[in-house]
Amino acid sequence: MQNLYNVVPSEDGLTYTFTTRYNIIYQLALISYQLGEINAFSLSLYPDTEPTHVDYWIKNTVIKLIGDILEKESNVIFYICDSEDNRHEKRHIIFEYWYQRSADDFYYISKFNYIAISEHGYPINASVLYNNLNPLGDLIIESFKSALEDF
Repeated sequence: MQNLYNVVPSEDGLTYTFTTRYNIIYQLALISYQLGEINAFSLSLYPDTEPTHVDYWIKNTVIKLIGDILEKESNVIFYICDSEDNRHEKRHIIFEYWYQRSADDFYYISKFNYIAISEHGYPINASVLYNNLNPLGDLIIESFKSALEDF
């Protein structure tokens, strides 16, 4: 994969920071989370300011980070597209595109999407990513769906 930003991991390995060529600082944060019996990481990506340019290096950098984390077959990552600004659908489409574009390089990553309306009426666009060699794949999906049904 080409054109990556230099990533600086935190000491605990749960936060990764990189600065784009447009001087936007991104943080990718992993938070340990329990999905039933499955230990997982929730993933959040935060720019310090709203991007004004399309920057494919961000995609490449985030995909590489996720791919490296999921090389360990027991790791599981999930994310929920923020719906606060009503751009959750666009985020979901972008992340789906990223996943499809990286499928050849990161053939060992499986993805399951979950789309629903919460009991409070807000949309939930979420996905779980895991190593397809993980023997708990079915349990990962069921635990993920069960956890999100309580939203």
